[in-house]
Amino acid sequence: MPNHSVLQYRFRNFEALSQALNARRQTTIRQLSLKALQCDLLLIESEQLSFSFTQISSPLHVIGAKGTGCLEFSFILQPGQQDFFAHKFAIPQTTLFGFDPTREVNLIVPANSTICVAQIPEDVFQLCAELMERKDLNARFFRTNFVTIPDMINGVQAYLRNLYNTALHHPEYLSADRSRHTLEDFIPLLIDAIPPPSPRLDTSLRSPRRFDLVNQVEEYMRTHLETPITLMSLCTALHTSERPLNYGFQEVFGVSPMAYLKTLRLQSVRTQLQLADPKTTAIAEIANRFGFHSLGHFSRDYKTMFGELPSETLKQA
Repeated sequence: MPNHSVLQYRFRNFEALSQALNARRQTTIRQLSLKALQCDLLLIESEQLSFSFTQISSPLHVIGAKGTGCLEFSFILQPGQQDFFAHKFAIPQTTLFGFDPTREVNLIVPANSTICVAQIPEDVFQLCAELMERKDLNARFFRTNFVTIPDMINGVQAYLRNLYNTALHHPEYLSADRSRHTLEDFIPLLIDAIPPPSPRLDTSLRSPRRFDLVNQVEEYMRTHLETPITLMSLCTALHTSERPLNYGFQEVFGVSPMAYLKTLRLQSVRTQLQLADPKTTAIAEIANRFGFHSLGHFSRDYKTMFGELPSETLKQA
């Protein structure tokens, strides 16, 4: 019997994606733009390791716990329209990241990108590292959470792209016993790609100078979702000007501040509708509370983001 499986999913909203990922961990996913989401998720699972390939059309923010007892290694297979950000650091495509098991996921994934996360049981990885005499791959190394290896990561990325294409077009091959060694080759390939400690090894990542400003503005938005907000009022409240505010949001989230505010408000309306009593709730009243005064425009934007009308959400409450 095959000891691994290939599973493919397509999601049209971030809530369904969250439910699928939360079968393995507890994460929160937020969509960062009004653009309709299309997400293709491919899972390859075996006894000793598993891979998740995620291809998305709209930017997402993923926060939450990692799988227990495992090490997770993240790879950018296709860069997006903006940078990836992990814990406020911009992640180049040549960087292996996310492998600190004590640190939660805090990742901004840009639109039109593909990311792969390889999940390896800690004991399996450590055994392989010992056999390959890599004592440097210890707790101190994992605490760094990232390593930039431009010359050596290409081979691992090529392996993952080939694995992804095989799983997409010939999944029956990966369900056969002969693929077992192909999958297990990944762990030594990964270990070989991680260079030993060296003073010349790049251990720094860039954090945009406006990242803290964006976080402050986002927090302000979240605590004032039912209050009228303009770009000028945001600038006044946060003691800044329009230019750095716009540049900051475009750089981090890939959208303007006001477009981002609209997604927050739409998500809040959806939460209210999901909790409401369909017999006594007026959609217009909830929409107005969050600043949507044109029911036609609101319904259009809502359906774009969630794939259904507000009335359909309320009916299922």
